[in-house]
Amino acid sequence: MELPIAHLGLMLVAVATAFVSVVWSPKTGVIIAVGFAALFAVALAVALLSGRRGWGAARAAYKFTFGWADWITP
Repeated sequence: MELPIAHLGLMLVAVATAFVSVVWSPKTGVIIAVGFAALFAVALAVALLSGRRGWGAARAAYKFTFGWADWITP
């Protein structure tokens, strides 16, 4: 997947987190944000353990965490 698709996924997560924080409660928005941050941390750890280093590991974790937006784009 491409990096712009992952950017779209990050934007959608940010908008959904803000929406949930306003509509339900800020605590629920924080839970969503922390969940995605934890997923990114695990993906980064896996990328580092698989031998990637530096920006390559961060980019792989970023694409894994937010690349799901590829499923919703035509």
